[in-house]
Amino acid sequence: MTVGGLRDIARRLADDPRDEGVLMNVTSGLMWLAAGLGGTLALALPGTSHAHMGWLLALSTASFAWGALLMSLRFPKPGTCLELRAITTAALIAVVGVALWATGGADSFLQPILLFTGLHVAYFYPPRLAFPLLLLFVATYASPLLYDAGAVADAYPARLLLFTISLLATYAIMRLLKRRLVAAEQRQRAMAERDPLTGLANRRAFDSALAAAVEQRDRHGRSAALLLIDFDDFKAVNDTHGHPVGDEVLRTVAAACESEVRGVDCLARIGGDEFAVIAPGAGAVGAERLAAALQAAIAAAPHTSGIGPIAVTIAWATVPDDATTAEHLFRVADRRLMERKRARKSSAPRRLRGGARLRPLPRLP
Repeated sequence: MTVGGLRDIARRLADDPRDEGVLMNVTSGLMWLAAGLGGTLALALPGTSHAHMGWLLALSTASFAWGALLMSLRFPKPGTCLELRAITTAALIAVVGVALWATGGADSFLQPILLFTGLHVAYFYPPRLAFPLLLLFVATYASPLLYDAGAVADAYPARLLLFTISLLATYAIMRLLKRRLVAAEQRQRAMAERDPLTGLANRRAFDSALAAAVEQRDRHGRSAALLLIDFDDFKAVNDTHGHPVGDEVLRTVAAACESEVRGVDCLARIGGDEFAVIAPGAGAVGAERLAAALQAAIAAAPHTSGIGPIAVTIAWATVPDDATTAEHLFRVADRRLMERKRARKSSAPRRLRGGARLRPLPRLP
């Protein structure tokens, strides 16, 4: 493994901390590299049996090769091929059984390193796959009882019992720790990517979703629409009714918008009184329909504070008709939004390209 290869692994691990695909490969690869290295070094120590030297060298070489391969390949995320990975792990557990036989059976010096496999299975596999693998692992550990005549005399059944208990306890502890880790990560993600007032995506999550929508366009040729929503004279609401009422208005409008967007859309609060919607797959017609639905929902939203309907200005831009990059797409939509707001203040109702009508539109079916 070269320095460049290690840097590539570190980069892949940092790309998406929530993607365990690379992590699964790297930890498994390191496990097999450590087993190959440990097995080779053990052969040079006094007292190590060399009865099956050919098998030992072959197994060590195979461990090195498999470990290096795992660390270099880019497999899909674990959730997409767990069954196939479980089958591979089961086959490799059988190799562990051969390694136990080649290194002395009940007296094998490889036994301490076997817990690596238990930790790997406990962390990455759900119970429906983990328990069959763990049972197979226990059976493999027990295999010296079938061919080693001195296993019982060496108290191997007692070691087997303690190995089984340790393996199951390790599994339970690892699952508990992972649940806590995932829960903590989800809380941190919510704090980092959610607006605390409205519960919508914040600017950080919006920027990421916009870049992803444009990237999907580059990869698959799909269109995408960006809609910007800006309140009209929202400052007057805060000045007249107070900031608590202003906060309630923002939450009410956020809920109204959520009722109109799809599950694949990203609805975000990107500023004090600015909202945005990213609609993957939507073109100009879809953006216009969504803008009309949003405007109607916002106008009809009930406010517990008793203030009247809230007016907003909506403008949009689409990929690839208006822009081909996320930055340019946002600039186009923002420019149209400013044009819409100026037109609202200075002229009679009229229609501009890429913008909602000045007067609220009826909800479309």
